[in-house]
Amino acid sequence: MLTFRHIRLSDMQPVTKRRLKEFYEEEARRLSHQEMMYLKGKKHDLWWHRKRLYYILSFLSEIFEKNQITTFVDVGCAEGFYVRHIASAYGGAFCIGADVSRTYIRKARAKEKSLNVAYIVCDVEGLPFRDDSIDVLLCSEVLEHVYNYRGSLAELFRVGKCLVLSFPGHSYLYQAVRRIKPIKRLVDNLLSDTGHISEVRVSDIQEFLKGNYMSFKIKIGGALPLPLFKILPSVRLVDVIDSVLCKVFECFGAIDPVTIHVIKIVKGQS
Repeated sequence: MLTFRHIRLSDMQPVTKRRLKEFYEEEARRLSHQEMMYLKGKKHDLWWHRKRLYYILSFLSEIFEKNQITTFVDVGCAEGFYVRHIASAYGGAFCIGADVSRTYIRKARAKEKSLNVAYIVCDVEGLPFRDDSIDVLLCSEVLEHVYNYRGSLAELFRVGKCLVLSFPGHSYLYQAVRRIKPIKRLVDNLLSDTGHISEVRVSDIQEFLKGNYMSFKIKIGGALPLPLFKILPSVRLVDVIDSVLCKVFECFGAIDPVTIHVIKIVKGQS
């Protein structure tokens, strides 16, 4: 997990949109965010991030291989990791990376070499695109960072024909611990300040969409808190145990209390 030593979101009272932007500008100036998640780090952290990455790329590959895609947007693109991947793998699509941080957008533009790519600064709650104008829209690990995530979801759904969303969640163990106030305070002090201000739930998304989609598919992972998985020395064993636990959760319809959610939503014909 990432620790922000200069500005902590928990120190911002109240946390306004302006202060949120300052928080992410500070993050962007000091970190190579996506490189830290997917390329460098401790093996268990890499396993967790790469599992989400695999789910996202598998959904995107499925969409691009089965459809003629001409436009792709990554909302909350940071340094443009997914934009560069899609632009390279599917040259026929025009790819746009959008982020609220100007510093992230400058970093993304500096790394970009493809001609079929553009980067813009904008807020997820006010996307500068017409209704149903984007074939594929990715929004990974963003909704938990905004106050009005339902409003942001509505904006994503307005713009995109096919959406791939990812967001974290809280395991059963964490939910049990947070009910005990002294332990919760201890855990909160040990955890990094990652800027999460909304709790996104699959059930809430389904209720919000009210069945207004052609298909809704989900992949889950991280059935236990990562610190608990770190007790096991073998990442391969961790992955096997996690896959089994997630299958059990799916059998009982318990998909909210895991730490990795990746959803593919295909809208119906309007």
